[in-house]
Amino acid sequence: MWAVPRIPVGRWNRPGELAMTEKVHVLNFLSDRSPAVAENDLQQLARQIGALAGRAVALLRQAQTKLNDQETWKDLRRSAEDRVQELRQTTVLRSQDWRREAENRYQEARRRARETVRDYPVHVAVAAGVAGFIVGAALRIRRSHRAG
Repeated sequence: MWAVPRIPVGRWNRPGELAMTEKVHVLNFLSDRSPAVAENDLQQLARQIGALAGRAVALLRQAQTKLNDQETWKDLRRSAEDRVQELRQTTVLRSQDWRREAENRYQEARRRARETVRDYPVHVAVAAGVAGFIVGAALRIRRSHRAG
């Protein structure tokens, strides 16, 4: 025998009454139409699906033809090689410009240093002495900390 599950009795349930009272509806979308109309709808739907499948197959064949076409690959390779060559030339030109700019800045810094030494010789000598003293003191402090 089948055992019927016991449902807890609450204020909304009476003994022996199921808790779920919703109605179950069976959908039959062809019930109100004649068989001839339903068949025509099915045929139309089948034609649409067939047309979509045909388009998909045609697109796949087109793609396959293009992928298998050697000329397309050669053109693609040629254009990639051209692009790489352009990038290489651009890189060379830019690096030459940067090098020229660095050399110009270096020459300008040397020129300014020579002018400063010529215009202020005593100041430069004192500044060099102070810088040497500071570096010497820092090295001496470092050596004494390492030895200790």
